[in-house]
Amino acid sequence: MKQIGQLDVTDNKRLVLSIGEFRGVERVDLRQYVKVKEGDEYIPTPKGVNFAAEWIDDFVKMVEKLKEVD
Repeated sequence: MKQIGQLDVTDNKRLVLSIGEFRGVERVDLRQYVKVKEGDEYIPTPKGVNFAAEWIDDFVKMVEKLKEVD
């Protein structure tokens, strides 16, 4: 997986956006990572979403709608 970006949510949690290939299909992964107690390393958790990259335009449109929520 190639990391596209990250967002530090708290001192020990971050969201990581990655793209990669699985079974011949390009996939987008948005996953929560947590900091290891000792050191600066972050490891992935099961919390997140993973979907085919072909859906990225629909996903972005859905996220953009959040700006319209009161």
